[in-house]
Amino acid sequence: MIGVERLVGRYDLVEQVTSGKGRTLWRGHDVVLDRAVGVLVLDRDHPHALKVRSAAQAAARVEHPSILRVIDADLDDGRVLVVTRWLSGSTLADLLATGPLAPAQATRICEDIAGALAASSREGVHHLVLDPRDVLITDQGVALVGVGVRAALEGVSADQDAEQVDAWRLGALLYAALTARWPGHRCAGLAAAPTVAGRVARPRQVRAGVPIAVDDVVWRALQPDAVYPLETPAAIAAALAAVNAPADSVEPATIRPTRWPVVGVALVGLLFLAGVLMVGWQIWHDPARPVSGPTPTPGSSGPAAGPSPTAPAEVPIQIVRATAFDPAGDDVENDATAALAVDGDPATAWRTVSYASRALGELKPGVGLQLTFDGAQEVGGIELKLVGRGTDLQILAQRGAGGKASAEQPLAGFGELASVLGAGDQLILRFAPSVRTRSVVVWLTGLPADGDGYRGGIAEVLLLS
Repeated sequence: MIGVERLVGRYDLVEQVTSGKGRTLWRGHDVVLDRAVGVLVLDRDHPHALKVRSAAQAAARVEHPSILRVIDADLDDGRVLVVTRWLSGSTLADLLATGPLAPAQATRICEDIAGALAASSREGVHHLVLDPRDVLITDQGVALVGVGVRAALEGVSADQDAEQVDAWRLGALLYAALTARWPGHRCAGLAAAPTVAGRVARPRQVRAGVPIAVDDVVWRALQPDAVYPLETPAAIAAALAAVNAPADSVEPATIRPTRWPVVGVALVGLLFLAGVLMVGWQIWHDPARPVSGPTPTPGSSGPAAGPSPTAPAEVPIQIVRATAFDPAGDDVENDATAALAVDGDPATAWRTVSYASRALGELKPGVGLQLTFDGAQEVGGIELKLVGRGTDLQILAQRGAGGKASAEQPLAGFGELASVLGAGDQLILRFAPSVRTRSVVVWLTGLPADGDGYRGGIAEVLLLS
């Protein structure tokens, strides 16, 4: 095998994979051991070159089967190079692009990653910028990429808070695997997690079927002021081992069914087995990847601390009237079909008119469906079957006192209960505490593509007390 250049007399650079930000990744060949390797080469003037080499030397000490280990860190003509094995597979981010994983698969992957970070922590090496792009799924199992080196490349440090930062990131990784959302902000191609009362919703509030025990691990990892917080990777590894111990699943009684079956899990599994992407370890130094800012303060974007709320009783609220809600427009938005959203048949739907852009053609901030009750009711949750995938929406409750909705103030008299960006076609949200109101509005602010335009809709809605 002939490469374009040989470094330190041993590594042939065979094929350039990525380049930018003062660094280049190559698929290389180790001529001494006759094996494929990944070779990261930093420019001579790279601002973090010496720190990266030092971090790579420290990372090479870590032994764990789920870590893509650094096998060399050297200098060649003033350039720093970092060498690892070359692996092929799919990143967790690739898998989540098609939807969330089954809870059992999500917890197994995150248990492996938690164990890897616990092992690296014992050597004083931390990841600090973990996200779904750093987890590689291969035929041999799970590989964690970029331990120590990724943070050095991006100039990130956490000093004494390093273990807590990695613990928060692990909680966020499990949240993402369960919901295909990232808590706090957009990340790795995933939309931001929905919020309830201004705080990140728990996984069970976003997706049906998440076991209580798994939801609790996420909560305790993201919330340092929880009753029993999980503040280190080792603690999270132990918690997930306990969850997975019986049979890599949970007892059926802990799974709360929804009105509509969750689809796509089998497809994700097939895509996982297909594994056709040749991404190797390059994912952790892709120059196109944004530089991570400071890790959010653990708990700052999570739900309020306190006991885990129990799922509300399945008591549907009787909706006496469904009408289009269009105060910023002409007060008419296919009003004649509004009742199809509450007729008990998900095959029928209320739909918006078609717009020229996702943001309703820039004509108005939103349009929605108003659901009115016979008197004030305690509303504790909502289940939605949406038309299309990728809807941005808010759930609003009518306040007892307040202004009247108008074109100038379309949401006057309403308060937000929850918001979701890029929702799939099924959505379940819980409100804690419940809200007493006479009506609820499902307010659509971003519409999915539909033919030559953009159009949203609601096939079925169920409000729970």
